[in-house]
Order: sequence, then structure tokens, then C-alpha cells
Amino acid sequence: MGVERTTNVAAIDAGSNAIRLVIARVKSPNTYHELKNDRVALRLGHDAYTQRQFDAHTIDQVAEVFRRFKSRMNQYDVQRYRAVATSAAREARNQRTLVERVFRSSGIRLEIIDAAEEARLVRLAVLAAVGDRISPRTIVDLGGGSLQVSRLEEGAATESISLPLGTVRMLEQFEAQGALSTPAVGRVREWVLTMLRRFLPNEPAAPHSPAVFCGGNAEALQLIAPGAKSRGMRTLDLGRLRRKLAGITARDVQQRMDTFLVRRDRADVMAIAAVVFVALGRWWNLPRALVPGVGVKEGVLSEVVRSLYGAESPDFQPDRALTAARRFASLLHYDERHCEKVRQLALSLFDQLRLLHGAGSEMRRILELSALLHDVGHAVRKEGHHKHGEYLVRNAELAGLTDRQRNMVACVVRYHSQSEPSTDHKVYASLRAPEQRDIRALVSLLRIADRLDSDHRQTVTGLRVHRNSREITLKIKMRRASDLILWGTQRGAALLEKEFGCKVRLERLV
Repeated sequence: MGVERTTNVAAIDAGSNAIRLVIARVKSPNTYHELKNDRVALRLGHDAYTQRQFDAHTIDQVAEVFRRFKSRMNQYDVQRYRAVATSAAREARNQRTLVERVFRSSGIRLEIIDAAEEARLVRLAVLAAVGDRISPRTIVDLGGGSLQVSRLEEGAATESISLPLGTVRMLEQFEAQGALSTPAVGRVREWVLTMLRRFLPNEPAAPHSPAVFCGGNAEALQLIAPGAKSRGMRTLDLGRLRRKLAGITARDVQQRMDTFLVRRDRADVMAIAAVVFVALGRWWNLPRALVPGVGVKEGVLSEVVRSLYGAESPDFQPDRALTAARRFASLLHYDERHCEKVRQLALSLFDQLRLLHGAGSEMRRILELSALLHDVGHAVRKEGHHKHGEYLVRNAELAGLTDRQRNMVACVVRYHSQSEPSTDHKVYASLRAPEQRDIRALVSLLRIADRLDSDHRQTVTGLRVHRNSREITLKIKMRRASDLILWGTQRGAALLEKEFGCKVRLERLV
């Protein structure tokens, strides 16, 4: 997908302890320059983990922060963005109220992501930061609400675990504000070790493949207990941190601010973080950890940059996804010949109209999977099969897809029939604005492809597309004449005409 010579993009991370904005200027798929970083110490995690609810004052504050961020984005002429919220928003019962209030105050669509997506974004940021210098085996991201642990082999995720060991969560759970007594430190340590024993394998760290620690606390504690640099990257010396632990936990918040020169919101949670990191070091017999200084925000930014150029997500595994989709569809007794024909026609339309829709290779595969799965809802009931299909796809185990990609496939399946994509629908509304535009384009193509084989007899054997500034001509080769197919296809092209402002004309090749 072509972009202007330079384009400004933004990423927003609404975490449990702070809300962060980064604006960057993009020059190529792998090159961007940060123009503005902003951080507001607003604790979304307050009450979210104990009361499962955002209070009205917190929602007001968040709305004001996003209004300011939107003003800043306008100032820098941001062309594309993504805004995500993590653990605190996932657990709050009134999360929808927060999302709606943010949109009303700023026009920004806030996406509440699940733990798997959060971990994936951190992996993306880490792998971009370390480049080819190392191949990390373990990535740890300590946030306010959770501890995310990813296991990797040759850069690919093999396992992702989310544990309820976030600093804000434990701060409130153990009422651990201020200086911590020795018994209080013991209780926190015991809880951390209990979670590690239950969910994390006790495997010694490989000396040639060190662990990576992410998050603001890792960066702050690295300055207190720095280790020797590894291949030009900063490290946290966990043995040194263990020796300094008492000096951190015994101080109150003001003393930590004065001694370690940190902000109040960091001083408040850094003692809990130190206990977690020391426990991890002992559990894995880990002498040190790399601290590249990246996290969710950088992962989101990298994803936005990739989307400008149509680049695939590193975790997207096309061959596995295609195999899984066919297997899932066969279990639901789909019409294989019809769905494979629709897949072929949809991809032909996608490729021949690439300059019109501008979607990249990831969206091409989303369309391919959607074509294979568009009729699976018939296994439940013919009437409303598009809605049943969305539900089945959204809840299917489709290997090779992230949750976000599975949701996009589910959206295309839902809208392939008649109704148009609508933000009144939860799954579609959860997608980012650029993804929503891509989904509408994919739906418009799939509708045409489906109607070209409406008789399920593979009557259409070929398709050529000609386009000028005001009209698209579909030249259709058929085994036998069928006015019904041409009539249905013309009606199915209405969404394409609406989306791209051009007339679609059909021509049968003889």
C-alpha cells in the first residue's frame, strides 16, 4: 500500500498506572522518528481490581486526558492511530461506559485488548528493539494489573501466560502502600511464588539467551541495580536488586522519590515490582535480565506503522490458518466446492482491484479465510446464517490467527450477506478505524464473489476487471448464460459502489 513520503502516526496505551501517547513520523516500513511522548499518571487500576468498577471521577479524568491527546494529535496532523486499554479496563464491569465516554469527548476509539494481544504487542516491540543481536527465550512484561510471560523459539511465540501479579493489583490487594514491613514483604513474596509454582515451569535460564524484562518498573529498577551491558543493551542485575531490596521496601513513598529520583506513581509501586523481579530471578536462577525500554506503547506504534504498508503481523501464520479454517469448515459440513470457488473469485477481485482498496497481504488472507468460512452458519440454521457464522468463527479454535485477526474474519462472515458493517455491533466496533475500513472493502468483494457462484454450480469460470476513474467493469466468463447470476451480482456490487464512489458494470464474455 502506498503512503505519502512522510506520515505522522500515533499510539496510545491506557495502562493500569498511566496513560501514554507517542506520535511519530514514518518514512518507511522500518523507519520512524518519535516526535512527541506524553505520559499522564492516571491510575485506571484504582478500584478496578477490588471493586471491578471505574468510579465517575476516574472516567471524567480519562475522558479529559484523551481530549488533550486528540488535540495534540491534531496539532501534529496524525493520519493513523491505535489506542488500547489493558488489564484494568478488561476487568471493569463498566468498561463500555469508559469507551463510549472517551469517544464522545475526543473521537478516539479506545480498544480494550485481551491478555494475548497485550503480550503479542510487547513481543513485537521487543523483537524490533533487540533486532538480530539476540534471540530472547523469555519476555516478561510487568504492568499494573498483570505479569505477562511469553516463551519464544527463534522469535516465534510458543506460549503466553498472564498472571494476576500486577503492581497496582497487589498494592491494593495487600494494602501495601508506603513502607513495607518484613511480614508484608513476606506475604507478597509468598503470593508471587505461589503463582509461579502453579503456572510457570521452573526452568533455569539459558546463559546464551537471556530473559527480557519490560515495563516502567523494570526501567526504574535497572537504574538502581544496573548490570553489565549485554551487546550494547542495558541489563538489570537481579542479585544486586536482591541485596538492595530491603532498602527499597523499607522506605515510604516520599523517601523513595527523594532517594531514587522517581515520580510519585512509580515510587508507590516499585517496591512490589522489586519483590516480583527478585522472585523471578530466584525461580529461574536468573542472574540478570535485558531491559530494552519498550512495552505495549511501542508495540502498538510498530503495528500502526506496519498497517500503513500492508505488512503482516509477525504472529500471523498463513498456512496454519488456512489448514485450520478448512478443517473447521469441514466439521460443519460446508459446501466445499462452493466455498473454494468463492475463495478463488474473491482473491481475483482483491488482486485486480488492489489499487482501489489499498489493503495489504494480511487483509488478503483475512478475505481468503472469510470466503472459506462464510457459510458455516448454515450448520446452525439457514435463516440468519451470517449471524450464526460470526458466532461460530469468533469462538472457533483457529490456529495461526491472533484474536484480533479471528474477529476480523468473523466480521466479514457476518456482513457477507446483506447487512452493512455497523458500530452497533460489538465485534466490529472493537476494531480500529483503519481495520473497519478494510473490513468494509473485504465485505464488498466477498459479496460479489459469493453472488458469482450463487447457483453453487461453478457456472462462472473466469473474471477480468477493468477500471477507470468512475467505473469498474467486471467481465465474466460463464459456462452457460445465467441472467439470475448477473442480476444477483449487480445487486451484490452495491456496497462496493458505495464504498469507493464508482459505478460497477457487468459484461458477460462470450
